[in-house]
Order: sequence, then structure tokens, then C-alpha cells
Amino acid sequence: MTYDFRSDNVAPPRAEFLDAALRSCAGWMDAYGEDSITARVEDMFADIFEHEVVAFPILTGTAANALALAQISNRFGQILCHRSSHIYLDECGAVEFHNPGGRLKPLNGEGGKLDVDHCARALGVIDDVHQLRCTALSISQATEMGTYYSAGEVGKLAALAKKNGMAVHMDGTRFANVVAASEAAPAELTWQSGVDVLCLGATKGGAIGAEVVLFFDRHQAMDFKRLMKRSGHLPSRMWFLAAQLQACFQGGLWLESARHANAMAARLGAALETGHPIVPYHPVQTNMVFLKIDQATRDYLRQQGFDFYTVEDEKDGILARLVTSHATQPDDVDRLVDAIRCAVHNAA
Repeated sequence: MTYDFRSDNVAPPRAEFLDAALRSCAGWMDAYGEDSITARVEDMFADIFEHEVVAFPILTGTAANALALAQISNRFGQILCHRSSHIYLDECGAVEFHNPGGRLKPLNGEGGKLDVDHCARALGVIDDVHQLRCTALSISQATEMGTYYSAGEVGKLAALAKKNGMAVHMDGTRFANVVAASEAAPAELTWQSGVDVLCLGATKGGAIGAEVVLFFDRHQAMDFKRLMKRSGHLPSRMWFLAAQLQACFQGGLWLESARHANAMAARLGAALETGHPIVPYHPVQTNMVFLKIDQATRDYLRQQGFDFYTVEDEKDGILARLVTSHATQPDDVDRLVDAIRCAVHNAA
């Protein structure tokens, strides 16, 4: 039997999302986002975020991030991001592809998070013709290390950005896990702290495939639909995406899925912290646990049926990355803990 801790992407979709998507196919609908389901989704997000929003359902997180950043940056734009961010390491240059002439500027920061000092130093000379302008700052929420920014941390970064004429983008593919973990209101973590555009994910929470780009200023969303169309990301049956978003966010399932995933990661982290030689490498704040284990231990765990990815840390080499999801069960976590303990005992 395989116990899959590779990613929340590999977990099966939640039945509620499947049912909603199928029900949405029952009748005739206007195409290209002019349907009633998509309109209701925009009102729903306005309620969740306590603010008017302009919402654009989209299939993938990569497209959401790349197009959102193309919208708020420009052809001479430089986008500050963390060196571990998904847009820099794992999206095949999509941001630069959709914004010719612009580029990402990766920065260091503890725990996968940007800090104000690093960002301030990266700004360089303002409006030097020999340099690109820093036009946007991108925050990953949660980070690729499973940590998250508090509303205060977001606010400090956004204040620096706004002071220097930059817009603020948030990659919120695991935003639900952050809301669940921090218990902060969605509004506090976004527009109230200075975020201009949020790419909010439902796929990792159990949707078949549904993300949404949320602008908190209608003016900043001008012609975004044309950008989607030109890039091939304006589906005719957009209601298929909107129906999943409605099922996910309308009744609180997004937080239910996130709380469960976080709890499973916390269960793993707590078990390892209790008199165990292998402890989490980063603080376990959402649904990701990183372990520094040698090749023999990694091989043993895989032989026992545990599947996971590895990442490279600049300081300490290869880390095992274990991700929990809405479908992870307590018994799966307990078996993993037992297998790790067994590996340590065998190596002693």
C-alpha cells in the first residue's frame, strides 16, 4: 500500500466539488464568464473579504500568478519575490513569458519569507535608466516552507512597496491553510494589509481544478479578461470553474479542508518533537513538514510505501518534504511516524 505525502495536488477531489461541477452542467449557460454562477461567485467573495472584488475564475495557479503579475507590472517591471517562491522555481518562467521585458528578482529570507530590509536593499536606485523598475512585490501565503506571514508582516512589506510605487501580489494557493492556522480574517491578511491582487486556490483544498484571481480595486482589473483571452485562459464554460469555487467557499468547506490538512501536519510534527532524534526542520504552521533525513532513511521510507518529494536547502542539503491534505488520515500519519522511528532504530 502507498501512503502519499507528495502534495495536496495528488489527493482525490472532494465529492462536494465533483457534485457541484456536475450539477452546473445540467442547464444552458452563457459563455466566457457571463453566466449567473460566475456572477454569484463574485458576490460571494465580496462577502468573504468584506470588500468589493473583481473575480476571475481560472484553471491553474501558474496562469493565475503569471497573468495577475503581468497585469500589475509592466514591460520594464521587476518583481521582488522570495528565492524559494513557486513563481521563481516552479512555474517554468511563466511570469516572464506573460510579461516580456519584465523579470523576477529573487531574494533571501528566513523560513521562506521576505523581510523588509532585504526588499529595501533590492530596490536599488529609483528610476535609473540602466535598471528595471521595481513595480511589484509578490508574497507566497503560505510559503514554500509551510510558514506564513502574519497580517502585520504583510502590512510592513506592503507599506514599503506602496511607498516605492509598487503593487502587491499574493500567491494564495494555500491561503486557506493560512486563514485556518492564523485565525485571522481574510480581509486582514489581504486588502486591509495592502494586498492589491490575490490568486486564491481551491485545487489543493479538493477542487478538480479551480483557482480565482481577486482584484480589490476595480481599476486595476481593467482589461484583465482580455489578457486571459489572449493567453488562452478564458474558458468558454467558465461556470464549470465557478461552480467548484462556489461549492468550496460558500459553505466553509475551504476552511474545513484546510483545518484537517493542518491538523494532520501538526500531528506529524508533534509526534516527532516528542523524544525523537528527527524533528521538523521548519516550524510546522500549515500543512507541510520538512525533515532532514539521510538517503538510507529516505530509501527505507519509500520501501515501506511512503511517497514524498525532496527539496534542496541552501544550508543543509536535501530535505524530505511531507505534505498533508484533506484526504490524509490520522492512521497514515501514525504509520509514517512508526516507520521513521524504525528507520532510526535500524540505523543505530
